[in-house]
Amino acid sequence: MAIANKMRDWIDAIDRNIMPFVDYEGYDYRYPADDIQILPCHKAEDLRRVSQILFNVFQKAVKVCQHCDNEFLKNMEIPEAIIPYLHQKNVLNLPTWFSRFDYVVDRWGQFKMVEINADTPCAVVEAYYANRLACDNFGCRNPNAAEYTALTNWLANIYWRSAPAVDLHSGRVSDKRPFIFACFEDYTEDYGTTRFLMKAMKEGVGRLAPKDAIRFESFYTLRIDETNQIILPDGRAASAIYRLHPMEILIDETTADGESLGTDLMDGYKNSKFTMFNPPEAIIMQSKGFQALIWALAQKEADIFTAKELSTIKAYMLPSYFEEDAEKGIAENPDCLWIKKPLWGREGLGITVVDKNDTVQISRDDIDIDEIVRRDSRTVMWQKYVDQASIKVHTDEGHLEGYQTISCFMLGNSASALYSRFSPYEIAATEAYWLPLGI
Repeated sequence: MAIANKMRDWIDAIDRNIMPFVDYEGYDYRYPADDIQILPCHKAEDLRRVSQILFNVFQKAVKVCQHCDNEFLKNMEIPEAIIPYLHQKNVLNLPTWFSRFDYVVDRWGQFKMVEINADTPCAVVEAYYANRLACDNFGCRNPNAAEYTALTNWLANIYWRSAPAVDLHSGRVSDKRPFIFACFEDYTEDYGTTRFLMKAMKEGVGRLAPKDAIRFESFYTLRIDETNQIILPDGRAASAIYRLHPMEILIDETTADGESLGTDLMDGYKNSKFTMFNPPEAIIMQSKGFQALIWALAQKEADIFTAKELSTIKAYMLPSYFEEDAEKGIAENPDCLWIKKPLWGREGLGITVVDKNDTVQISRDDIDIDEIVRRDSRTVMWQKYVDQASIKVHTDEGHLEGYQTISCFMLGNSASALYSRFSPYEIAATEAYWLPLGI
């Protein structure tokens, strides 16, 4: 249930230096809902439990993909230019180091996993910082109370595993090869998220690293030299890079001079010039077609998954099929609607709900294509449509009825902070509100 706001100024108390996208240019209303959603404690625990099991499932399926020939990855619409970089181990031996599972709730109160943001998950500031302010205002427990500390510890682990240079005389970490956090800073949400994670890593590492050993760098000034090292404006070479820019877009990026940025960056990573966070193989999970692969593997009940993993897949994932296998899915589920998703769709773009005859039942024609950075898709994934439970939420627009997506962040393979968003539409786009969660 949602609780109407009792104090009108808690959103104004959000520090805009930490979360600069509370008010967004071009939008009439503030991004946070003026409300909170109460989640029973056992539901929060269930979300985290299921997310940890599903992460193990996804990790196993990534290994299957890495052992397939390149043609299979091409059929998943993995950009051909990036495929040569997806077959090596990274320093944490995890396909993604920081990710977010998204769930919807059906009319019977059951969570259904609909997506994983494995490459560049956002909503970090909302979950790890601002959700506490909402809970304080509404007088309820914060489900993420311990998660910021967990985040700083995890980021510190990433820092130390990314081989920073150490002065052998003093034993202190050198700032000669810094860990950099990079994004295009004119994207306000990306900039705020990147700076937030950078600050969290600094807190986790503490005084063991010099002040400038962890720093921000704009993608606009990022330069790769002839040895494939990341060279900063002051001449130093980076030891690692966190990049808040989707890998499927980055691989085709060029510099202002027309030089390759994406492939040069990947060559540097492949040749161990620096560590990359998230690692490139996160893109395998990011493809919507990856869920169709997992569903197919689960139906075969091969030795890949344990009995617990198989039961979790069938309970919390949805029947999902590559486009060429859609007829098989329809035959097995003849009475349901289907949601068709472009393999590289973002913010609801290109998503439609259809019946078994491929007749459109629900669609969005009001999404501004120019607002959404994405890769064009050749095909779609068919996924069983979820008849969602609706909720009422108070926003700057007034009381709205609509639909909620609940998310669980993953720190490696450990479940972490929870987050939710709300939209009046079943196909959510950029108009969605952040809806704080309480216990």
